Amino acid sequence: MIIIDYTKKNHKQIIHACVEALKQGKVLAYPTDTCYGLAVDVENIKAIEKLYKIKGRSFKKPISLIPPSVAHIKKIVKWDKTAEKLTKKFLPGALTLVLSIKNQELRRENIKMLSANTGEIGLRWPKNKTALDLAKYLKKPITTTSANISGQPECYSVKDLLKQFDTAKFRPDIIINAGRLPKKQPSTLIKINQDQSVQILRLGPISETQIKKILKLKS
Repeated sequence: MIIIDYTKKNHKQIIHACVEALKQGKVLAYPTDTCYGLAVDVENIKAIEKLYKIKGRSFKKPISLIPPSVAHIKKIVKWDKTAEKLTKKFLPGALTLVLSIKNQELRRENIKMLSANTGEIGLRWPKNKTALDLAKYLKKPITTTSANISGQPECYSVKDLLKQFDTAKFRPDIIINAGRLPKKQPSTLIKINQDQSVQILRLGPISETQIKKILKLKS
């Protein structure tokens, strides 16, 4: 594993180097607004397969994406007024939206794999410049799944990452070391149904009360 120590001064240089690595199919551990995450280029099937191996994750479990822009993701999912409201209020932030995939996208092998054939995909815009810029400058979505082996705790520092992956058979290729991250819960996970109703799948930093307030739903 290559460890790159992050500094604001070298931000652009680090992003450029890591985007090139993603284009080559590398798996990257990077900071988010919660824990460290794992990124691959979502257009690269071999990189996605490697990501699942690194995590020891079942292919029956989906993995969420960080898109380069809202405009880009509208090509993949069925966007609606509920998604628009939640995006404007809470994103970038610790919220993941699960939306239905457009029919023409369901046939793509990478989308099938990342969605675990559910017909739905999770979308995330972390409040973290490094995470957002990786997708922005790659000009394609990247994966955002916690940088840990399935069943193990989330990682908030390089020390945590090395403890889990140093002797593992499959490991991230590169780690962006942004120091110890503030320990926060994983993002709140919300499913937006096709009738625009919402279902909270996992509570996190953004509360049910906050979500209901912005959507003007009764508590």
